[in-house]
Amino acid sequence: MARPAVPLMAGCVSATDRLSRRLTPRRALLRVAAPALLAAVLPALLWAGIPASLTGARQDARSQPSIVSLNPCADAILAEVADPGQILAISHYSADPRSSSMPAAQAARYATTRGTVEEVLTLHPDVVVDGSFIAPATAAAYGRLGLRTEMVGTVNSLDDARAQIRQLAAIAGHAERGEALIARIDAALVAAAPPAGAPRLRAVMWESGGMVPGDNTLIADLMRHTGFINASAAKGYSQADLLPLERLLADPPQVILTAAAGEGQGADVDRMLSHPALATLHGVHRARFEPNMLYCAGPTIIRAAQALAAVRTGTLAAARAQRPALALADQRDRR
Repeated sequence: MARPAVPLMAGCVSATDRLSRRLTPRRALLRVAAPALLAAVLPALLWAGIPASLTGARQDARSQPSIVSLNPCADAILAEVADPGQILAISHYSADPRSSSMPAAQAARYATTRGTVEEVLTLHPDVVVDGSFIAPATAAAYGRLGLRTEMVGTVNSLDDARAQIRQLAAIAGHAERGEALIARIDAALVAAAPPAGAPRLRAVMWESGGMVPGDNTLIADLMRHTGFINASAAKGYSQADLLPLERLLADPPQVILTAAAGEGQGADVDRMLSHPALATLHGVHRARFEPNMLYCAGPTIIRAAQALAAVRTGTLAAARAQRPALALADQRDRR
């Protein structure tokens, strides 16, 4: 005959009652008060074991919001305008030199995250910074959990870039650092600008797979500021349109800038950008342009402007050197 089941909690209550009857009033009081006392004292004990230099740094960092950045473009700007202690993590893209818009040594100073809600929650940030393409479900989850989320949009011009820097500097609580970064960018743009009256060079920015930038893009604005004409846009090509090799060969620009992925992902697609037929184009200057300088604002603009200015200078120098050789060849032909 089966025994009647005894509820588990009934056994627990019975044991507790037997224990409480054996406790003296003083011991019973201590048993009730000890957990509350430990909860109050333990944080102070732990804090006392941390060096004063670290506690001061933490207090300074906490005077401004702590941030988790899930956007590689925002990563590079926040590294310039926020205190290091404010940045709890940056996006995993910034740990990959192919997609990072910040130097590898700088990115290595920060923890990275792949951007899952679970990862972000374990970091306990005050602010989550992400791009405008964040999944609606993810944004809603952050809202339900009480996390402040700030979105950074696509930058299509240098004016957009300045606005984004100011936005992120304000989020970090250091507006003055944003203005300092903008001043550095503006100085770099002045230094990279062509001399007054210098000819503008027709250039194609040929990206992975043969894509070209539209005129309403950050890189197109940078090209204008550094003495180039966006030749593909002038022919009617829009953002992310494909420019076939045959059309490029039929009407070549003065400069071809190849933003190829290089080894690894996308290498097969980008073989077209170094096709042997390009070597048959006389008087066309070719140069590599790092793909991670195409889209992001912030300090990336300084490197991009310097690179474009160097290409312009090199193209004009090569053209000047070629003129005497062409004149000499022409004289020989006439004889």
